[in-house]
Amino acid sequence: MVWQKTSTNKLLYTDFNELHEKALNIERFSSSRILREIRVIRVQIIYALWVQKTVKAEKRSDSMKKTNLGQGLVEYVLILALVSLGVATTLELTGYSVRDTYCAAAEGLGANNACEETRTYCEDDFSSTDGWDSQYGKWNSSDNQICASHGAKAYATCSDTIPSSDYTINLDGAQLDRGNGYGIFFRGSEMDGKTNGYIVQYDPGWGGGAIIMRKWVNGRELPPFAVQRMPNFDFHGEPHDIQLDVQGDTFTVSIDGAEVLVGQDDTYSEGTGVGLRSWDSSEVCFDGMSITELSDSGAE
Repeated sequence: MVWQKTSTNKLLYTDFNELHEKALNIERFSSSRILREIRVIRVQIIYALWVQKTVKAEKRSDSMKKTNLGQGLVEYVLILALVSLGVATTLELTGYSVRDTYCAAAEGLGANNACEETRTYCEDDFSSTDGWDSQYGKWNSSDNQICASHGAKAYATCSDTIPSSDYTINLDGAQLDRGNGYGIFFRGSEMDGKTNGYIVQYDPGWGGGAIIMRKWVNGRELPPFAVQRMPNFDFHGEPHDIQLDVQGDTFTVSIDGAEVLVGQDDTYSEGTGVGLRSWDSSEVCFDGMSITELSDSGAE
């Protein structure tokens, strides 16, 4: 490092690129994350000292107060950086997360909802079929999965206690191995008889493959009111996570985190019935199901 004085009596660092290269080398070759962070901060300290010297030289005469303020700010930044690193390191060694610590501190200051978890109204890990009321067909539970072969329909009895309007349905590890598809009932009533409500269909047999929404009236399905054709999607042999956000008259379907279909209908503004259906020769299994308060994506 070479420092020099110019004709205006300013201190300049003649090879600032060298400092930058050292920071890059630290990122590139340090194997320990903590050690790497410490070294990077050391480089930042060198740079901050250079800024401090430059500010002092430029402002020595008429703006000493501003210089002292700038010096103080630099020092505070360095102290905060070192303290943050020390706290993060300590938390890592003791097994606590930064989020846990933040939540505890926020709640201690009165922010009771700062880290509130999404409320779950109903869930099933499919260790058995006890929580499902079958209207027809056969549902089997094995290895924490619930599976149906050929035509079957059942609804989750725990959905009787969920809010009647807005919620999110999560269907985990849904895998269709054969056949024309399955459906997810929502906003349903008369689930064990002539069902009224809506259904989202994962339907490789409709128009070359599509996700569709239908309305059910007195046990009969009506033509789709929302369709997303997916001719290049691999409907069979792969597990997918399905999310359905039900909010007002708008229903949003996501597959593996990607939004694929939004439908709207205002016929049924309420209904707690949630269920599953398969048809024809379909063979389908599910890993788990939950119904929660409306997700962040659905609430936007």
